[in-house]
Amino acid sequence: MSLASYQQQLQQRLLPAVQWYQSREPREQLVLKILGAVFIVVLLYWILWAPSVSARDQAMQRYVSNMQTLEWIQANASAVRGASNGKSPSLPRNWVSEVSRSANAFGLTLKGFTPDGNASVRIQMEDQPAGQSILWLQSLQEKGVQISNLEMTPGDKSGTATVRATLQQ
Repeated sequence: MSLASYQQQLQQRLLPAVQWYQSREPREQLVLKILGAVFIVVLLYWILWAPSVSARDQAMQRYVSNMQTLEWIQANASAVRGASNGKSPSLPRNWVSEVSRSANAFGLTLKGFTPDGNASVRIQMEDQPAGQSILWLQSLQEKGVQISNLEMTPGDKSGTATVRATLQQ
């Protein structure tokens, strides 16, 4: 179909509305024009303006949250690096239970804890303080635990993280 045929179909469908509008008194036509203009302005606000302002606000919140995380990392980097002091305490025989106990000592809650023999353990933590999680993993490394696989993603709240890791003796 061509453009002219679409225009003709549109005019035929709008004809009853146009006739109804033209049959109104001039004052009613003016009120209808004003209501139509208000409707278009409100529609443009809800379709264009409100979503863009909301997206901008969300982006600003993510930026502030990421900047706070970066500032914390920069402020605590030297503490994490200097925590070792060259000492390497040995692991207890039951090092897997030590992982669980040390997490509790750091105020962390392990959601998943799957021993894989005596050689490794898989752990999972959700929405735990990111700083404490990093310090806990650092303390485990100082005791001789090796991190063979680590996945750390931002948590639901600012300053938290979800951690999945495989630890080995």
